[in-house]
Amino acid sequence: MKRLTPPRAVYDAMVMLQWAALPADGTRQHATINALSSGRLRLAMSQALLSELRGLFFRPELQARLPSLTPLRAAAILQKTLEYADYIPYVPARFSLPKHPKDNHLFDLAIAASAAYLVTWESRLLKLSSTHTPEAKRLRQVAPKLIILTPKELADTLRPTTPQDE
Repeated sequence: MKRLTPPRAVYDAMVMLQWAALPADGTRQHATINALSSGRLRLAMSQALLSELRGLFFRPELQARLPSLTPLRAAAILQKTLEYADYIPYVPARFSLPKHPKDNHLFDLAIAASAAYLVTWESRLLKLSSTHTPEAKRLRQVAPKLIILTPKELADTLRPTTPQDE
């Protein structure tokens, strides 16, 4: 039986930080991370996102505020990220949010990787799925199948629907 390629997802930096801040003992694991480890989902990764994550995870003020985000834990999560990711070496600029250009690389990665999902907590990004602004219309033109959702919504989407799916 032919195995289907799992869908790809782009996680924004705050979603990744949430993962990195979970206790390292594995007692709390989000369902979307379980989907990555089981091979039901793949991350899409670019140099721009990887650089953003490295800068974020190793900020001393964040490590002081988040006791589980030790340098060792940060390095381990970055390593796991790369294991669970398809690295996209060339990510051309295809979409821009004029008011929030720092998010452009996420959309460009999702488009270049043909990602099914962009996972975020940011309401300004989530609204692009349901509004009719010029930016939202442009995004639907360049990435008509991209779904922007929260981690919880992704977990619900990935949840098996029948016993044989488990």
